[in-house]
Amino acid sequence: MTWLNLPLSALRRRVMVLILAVIIVGGLIATILHSLTPQTHPISLIIPPLAAVIALGLLIDLICNPNRLNLIIQATLIWGGFINIFPEYFFVIQAWIQPGKQLVEILPPITPGLFLLNTAMIVFLRPRSLIRFAVLLWGVMAVPILSYLIAHPGELQTPRGLELLLTLGPAMGVNLALIIFYVRLQAAVDHLQNEGMRLQKISEMDLLTQVWNRRAGERILGELIEQKQLGLGIILCDIDHFKSVNDTYGHLVGDQVLQMFAQWCRQHVRPQDMVVRWGGEEFVVIGCTDEPAEMASLAARLCQGIAQQSVPEVGKITASFGVACHQPEETLSALFERADMALYQAKQQGRNRVVVKV
Repeated sequence: MTWLNLPLSALRRRVMVLILAVIIVGGLIATILHSLTPQTHPISLIIPPLAAVIALGLLIDLICNPNRLNLIIQATLIWGGFINIFPEYFFVIQAWIQPGKQLVEILPPITPGLFLLNTAMIVFLRPRSLIRFAVLLWGVMAVPILSYLIAHPGELQTPRGLELLLTLGPAMGVNLALIIFYVRLQAAVDHLQNEGMRLQKISEMDLLTQVWNRRAGERILGELIEQKQLGLGIILCDIDHFKSVNDTYGHLVGDQVLQMFAQWCRQHVRPQDMVVRWGGEEFVVIGCTDEPAEMASLAARLCQGIAQQSVPEVGKITASFGVACHQPEETLSALFERADMALYQAKQQGRNRVVVKV
């Protein structure tokens, strides 16, 4: 499975693994380079190996405890902020209080860590928090250095000084603008997804009875048949003498009967079952089981429960039920053919009963 096809939780976990691996490798490389450089500052000798060790510990924790992902993300962001901010402030303060020190010479590279933190925040923080934290990070890291450089024009005019000015000024400004654009774009995408889900639900819902319509039922049944590891049983329901209800009391009363029948079915089925209006006065109950006895028991409860109800103006109504469970390699049409045969037998035997077709 490619990264693009992964669920969001699995994708975030993989990205976190990659980020921690990069920190480990980067810390090891920096440690080796600093150990080979004469007169390296103690901070440069401590921070990189410490960052690599902590990242390794977080990576092992993530691999062993995937459910701790959010906690590991928070720890990584906090630690990442510390190893970038602490050296920067240390060297800025040192340059301020020791006139012989020049910030452009003693300040270690900080921009890679800054952009890595920004990227990590884009991936892991919620859009509403992202802008606030990005602005805070920018201010915390940019203000001390830019203030120092403005106060020391000689250092500002050096290549390193100009690089810091452009990186922490215009470049970070563009980066922040892109983050704001991303947040707005993400909000638009979320709105479209929610609207798409709402429209799909509307398109797959029977407006009269507020249960799934046939289009949704065929989709659900097709998906269940493809997932061969799951069992599948159906109950085909038909309201007895429904045509005479329409002829005697009118279609408005007939609609009330359909609505109440659907409501009774929803009340009596199990949470994992689905009620579908298949067409007219015919309904289908979909169950994730291939045990005929289990589906027959459910159909019997529906049959008895509905027979005990009463509709205003009409009085008692009953329904007939045909039960069939999906067999290996059976098509959807063949499954419905067996359920329809069972329903026909229930009608022939006097209605208000359940027939199972094995």
